Amino acid sequence: MILTEDVVFNALKRTWQPVANSESLEAGKVMGYTLLETELVIARFANGAVLAADVACPHKGARLSAGCIRDGELMCPYHGWRFDEKGACQSIPSLLEPNPDKQALSHLKTYATQERYGFIWVKLDPSLPANGEAHELPDIPEFEDARWTYRMGPPMKFQAGWRREVENYLDMSHFAFAHSSTLGVSADPRIRDMTITVQDDGGYQMDAPFPALDNNHEMPGKLQSAHHRRQRSYLPNFTTIRQSFHDGDERVLVHIPSPNTRESCTCFWSLAISPGFRGPAPESQIEFAVKVLDEDRQMCELQMPREVPINPTRGGWGVLVMPGDTLANTFQKQLRRWLSASVETKVTPN
Repeated sequence: MILTEDVVFNALKRTWQPVANSESLEAGKVMGYTLLETELVIARFANGAVLAADVACPHKGARLSAGCIRDGELMCPYHGWRFDEKGACQSIPSLLEPNPDKQALSHLKTYATQERYGFIWVKLDPSLPANGEAHELPDIPEFEDARWTYRMGPPMKFQAGWRREVENYLDMSHFAFAHSSTLGVSADPRIRDMTITVQDDGGYQMDAPFPALDNNHEMPGKLQSAHHRRQRSYLPNFTTIRQSFHDGDERVLVHIPSPNTRESCTCFWSLAISPGFRGPAPESQIEFAVKVLDEDRQMCELQMPREVPINPTRGGWGVLVMPGDTLANTFQKQLRRWLSASVETKVTPN
């Protein structure tokens, strides 16, 4: 089937996507976020409940993201209309007497939310895809294991599409160039012994050694040294990397590029560090990861077009496809299969 960007976005609306780090939305805070070209207001109430709703006030369309929590309710900044944690209109100050009918008509359009792994997640469309399987978040035990050190990274905006960010995260041959002063200080651009396995859930896993070289001029730190990498992708856009070092230490990272528009995304990420890790302190590891991610952002924003085409063209999904692109091409092929299974097949009568 021929896929379009409308098909992509409609399918992603049925999935859980991050919109904020939980710790950044304390009680009483209101913020805005654009998810899949849908502008949202995100608010946390005193009891901890999170509201995600269309941003426009039903009265005059003022952005509720510029409002505040007043007396336990979300208040519009323009005329003071108030809404509770379920989106129900509680007050229209300009009326002399409350009007239940007008208040009922003014209920905000709300969306499902959940909090897990330190993120606030939103699902825009509660309907089931054609295969009848509701999208759920994968289980990552290390992220909920008290023995591991878990740290949230600051979300980073990319002026590039979400598939660009996924492909960058999967790329094993760019370290020596895009990260020459950080992660790739001793990296080898040649990839050896890469194994890719398609999983039962439609995702895939890559096992390969991190391509570190002996460097007589600069000794790499632990994070840049040789280790085993296992990248596990859960469709459509949830990817983990497990780094297993020779001394037994491990780290597990996650990247989820949350689509804002068709040519921009926000990368949400976090890091789990194994007990007794012999290396940089957690705060230093986050600082280092921010530098690496910003280098990735620059590379993604350099590429043309801003989003990877959803339909293959001659030569694959890029201009020229090299052996090192096998993992990215696996992502595209599995994503197309996932999208095809997510949309209803319409039969045209004869």
